[in-house]
Parts: sequence; structure tokens; C-alpha cells
Amino acid sequence: MQPGQSGAMDSTQTSSALPPPVSPAQSAAVRRRNAVTIKLLFIAGLVLLLQVPLSLINNLREERAERRGFAKTPVEASVEEAAAKPGLEKTPKTEETMTKREIQEAGYHMTYRSLKYGVLVMGLVFTAFFLFEVLAGLRLHPVHYGLVGAALCLFYMALLALGEVLPPGLAYAGAAVASSALIVLYSAAILHGYGRAALIAGLLAAVHSTLYVVLRMDKYALLAGTAALFVALGAVMYFSRKVDWSSEETGRAVAS
Repeated sequence: MQPGQSGAMDSTQTSSALPPPVSPAQSAAVRRRNAVTIKLLFIAGLVLLLQVPLSLINNLREERAERRGFAKTPVEASVEEAAAKPGLEKTPKTEETMTKREIQEAGYHMTYRSLKYGVLVMGLVFTAFFLFEVLAGLRLHPVHYGLVGAALCLFYMALLALGEVLPPGLAYAGAAVASSALIVLYSAAILHGYGRAALIAGLLAAVHSTLYVVLRMDKYALLAGTAALFVALGAVMYFSRKVDWSSEETGRAVAS
């Protein structure tokens, strides 16, 4: 074998060992799939990060409650009272017959319980915005999610502030309307349409209404909350059932 032929064979073997070149379309598809994964991880991280301001709001609630003589949460106080007087049942009062001190105690109680559902509320709202990205082909910046999360945190701050001067029902309604108005008006701009903002408004109304019912149902709160989660998960599955998550174009809905 001549030296020239040996070099040609080595070159042929080396070129055949190399993987086939990646086309620009395949490379773009991989980048888009990675972008979806990163966005989901970012949303999960943002929900966890927003628990920091919610924790600060809860600390503020405890400080203001203690300053007004409510050393313990109403839940702990009611348990101790029931244990000390098992034969005595407390007659529930309506919001019209509540004293100022009782209104404040009820407001702190509602804020305390609503903060426990903060992760679920934020997760549902952020999921709706993510579905708009996927189904409508929109692209939302992380700043958009951050500002929406800030408006959701303001709901709990407003609930705490209004709960000190208004009955629980009015305080909850005022806080929900103020926070939802910020999000809906902002959604009309970032989602490029009032129709999409109306869908966000409907979602917020459903979430806050469900949360209020759960907060008012002491005995069946866990059951009602679990049922609401099943409905929410079913809705997400339904609207995303035709999305091909591994398609070349993120957000393309394929016909079944």
C-alpha cells in the first residue's frame, strides 16, 4: 500500500467517525425546548422566592396582633378555650354585631389563614400566564412575572391593613379587587388584548372566590381546597392537552 493511499483511507475513516452535522432547525428546536424548561423552573423558583415577602407580612401580622393584646393566633386561642371549657359552645357572631376588637381579631385570623394558601394562589395565576405563552405564542419576560407576583403579595398586605378597620368580608373584597385590578390592567398590556385580560380577570375572580369560601368553611376547608385543586389541575390538563411539548415550535397546538 502506498503512503498516499494510506493517508486517504485514514481521512475517510476519520470523517465517517464524526457525527452528522446538526441542522439549524434542529438546533433551534433544542433551544426552544430548553427555554420552556427554564421558564418552568423560573416560575417555580419565583413562587418560592415570593414566600419571603409573605413571611414578612405574617411577621407584621403577629407584631400588630401582639401589640393589640392578641398574643396568640385565634386558632390557638380557640383550641385552648375549647379545652378549658369543653361544655361551652361559643355562639357565632355576624359581622354586623362584632365589636371593633372582634373585627380586628377576625381580620388577623383571615390573614393568617389566607397566607397558608399563598403558594397555591401564585401557582395557579402564574400557570395561566405560562399557558398564554404556550397556547398563544406570546413571550413574557421574567420581569412581567415578578410584577404580577408583587401585585399578588399586595393582596395579603391590603387584607391585613383593611382587616383592622373593616369586617372580614369587606376587607377581603377590597383587597381582592385592588390586587386583581392591578393584574388585569397590566395583563391587557403584556398579553396584547383586552379579551385575554378578561380571561385573567375571570381566573382571579374564581381563585379569590374559592379561597374566600375555603376560609369561611372551618370544618370542610381541607375538602373544599382539595376539590378546588382537582378542578384547577383538570382545567390545565384540558387546555394543554393538544400541545406537543417536544415539537419544533414551542407552543404549537397539534390536532388530535
